[in-house]
Amino acid sequence: MKKIILLSAAFIALNAFGQSKEDTLAIRKATLDYIEGWATGNVERIHQSVSPELSKRRVALAGDLVFVQDMSQSLLCASALSNAKGVRMPDLTPGKELTPQIRILDLDGTNASVKTWNAKYGFFDYIHLSKAGGRWMIINVLWDMNAK
Repeated sequence: MKKIILLSAAFIALNAFGQSKEDTLAIRKATLDYIEGWATGNVERIHQSVSPELSKRRVALAGDLVFVQDMSQSLLCASALSNAKGVRMPDLTPGKELTPQIRILDLDGTNASVKTWNAKYGFFDYIHLSKAGGRWMIINVLWDMNAK
């Protein structure tokens, strides 16, 4: 009897706090809109998936100086527009399509953490999303180049 109660409690907890299929699909869509929008120069996809208050960052080095590169939604869109004519980063998988890997690391209510890997251009993102008004939006991104 105790096992049935524990299993029932675990099932209820998973349904109450776990990710629904709809949320999973919406999080993946927002993430793909962000990545593919950047790569193809489709700023509409970026606007649909990325908060206007985006904080996208990367820690970088210039000699001994450690600094943080910041990117807003508008700068991301400007970068994407230049990619409409072809991404200026080295293509590490010539002849292959852009097929980013996406893993939802955590989902708690209206907040989610996602990691993506992009083998074509050699970078990854740690992404934070929040759901408001029924829509998942990317709020924060920490990115870097893949380890060699």
